[in-house]
Amino acid sequence: AGQAREGTRPVKRAHKLYAVAGFGLSAAFALSRGWTLPEFCWSVWLAGLVYAWSCVLTAALQIILTARSGKPGYERLLPILRHMRPDVFLLAMIAAAAAVGLAAFYLYGFLFAFYGIFLSVFAAMEPRSLFGPDGFINSDFFTPAFYLLARFWPMALGVLIAGWEDFLRRSPWRRVALPMQEEIVRMHVLTLTLPFLSLLAWALFGERYQSIAIVVLMGMFYLFPSGAHGGGAESGGTPDREAREMQAGRTTGS
Repeated sequence: AGQAREGTRPVKRAHKLYAVAGFGLSAAFALSRGWTLPEFCWSVWLAGLVYAWSCVLTAALQIILTARSGKPGYERLLPILRHMRPDVFLLAMIAAAAAVGLAAFYLYGFLFAFYGIFLSVFAAMEPRSLFGPDGFINSDFFTPAFYLLARFWPMALGVLIAGWEDFLRRSPWRRVALPMQEEIVRMHVLTLTLPFLSLLAWALFGERYQSIAIVVLMGMFYLFPSGAHGGGAESGGTPDREAREMQAGRTTGS
């Protein structure tokens, strides 16, 4: 057990380095462009959406690309699959990955649309036709999303750099739900913290409070302790590993 903990330390340190790199990129861009707090809020919205959809896309691709090699593991989980021919099994996995991926895309799109409506009221910014109280709710979702991507791309790139291990080293089926455990919780924490931190920054730094508050909030966004990110050593993430874990659990329980 001690050796296992020792082995995870380099992985955790590596994650911290990538998180710091993402933070540095985003913070430098925000300061150089003089972002306001509403702009920061929308950049976090964009980063969360990019992260969520990236988790879904990479999970679906990994499920399809590893379907043949992972068939023995799936068979341990569902013995009935042993009677399925490899080509039929591959088609079934493609259909399953597509169905789960489309459902997750829609779910996260719906959630971030709701958050966008909330931001358009409490963090409205220009152009009001897209990000005002009557703008976002009447938009097609993708027009404001692409506008934000063109304007705040370092935030989206930063979150991909900071969380790259999540897209490669975790079980693809579990990865689909990862944004619920990570970025959405992180966004809620920032939402609760923002007014208090902004007021404190204003009291201490006066007119410069927005830049100070943005850097601190951005640090929380990238460097906030994360159980999932810390699990980068979960490189297995395969049906074989999950089947062994389930079997071990049944053995222990008996």
